[in-house]
Amino acid sequence: MYRPLPDGLTIKNSPIEGLGLFTSVDIKKNTFIGVTHIRDEQFENKYIRTPLGGFYNHSDVPTVVRMVTDSLPKLKFGDILDVDSNTKKFPGNDNDGENVFFNLQEKPDAKYFFMVAAKDIKAGQELTANYNLYTYPKTGIGLQML
Repeated sequence: MYRPLPDGLTIKNSPIEGLGLFTSVDIKKNTFIGVTHIRDEQFENKYIRTPLGGFYNHSDVPTVVRMVTDSLPKLKFGDILDVDSNTKKFPGNDNDGENVFFNLQEKPDAKYFFMVAAKDIKAGQELTANYNLYTYPKTGIGLQML
């Protein structure tokens, strides 16, 4: 049966704004959460949001970071990454790290966005990112990471 979100994640009312993405399980720092956007020139802002990418809210104290790549990550929800700002490597993946970037300033035409836990996240917490693919009204910034 098709499930738009990985087991352990759900959408519910957010105290930040509208609906938000919440975890029902503990998530460790550097856990791969999933692909949030796929580049397609035919769509607004040139990206299609996946169900995972449609509901997380902005926060100045994010629980997740978005990374970008040209190679579809061969990872599943819960895989722990050896994410390091110097190595940018994915264990157990054919990707050697050369096409992995921490933001759109490094790779403005990236094919995929994916989400990684920035810190340990407790069950029941909302997943939030410091994001602005679409112009964020409070900052007025768009199409680059803060």
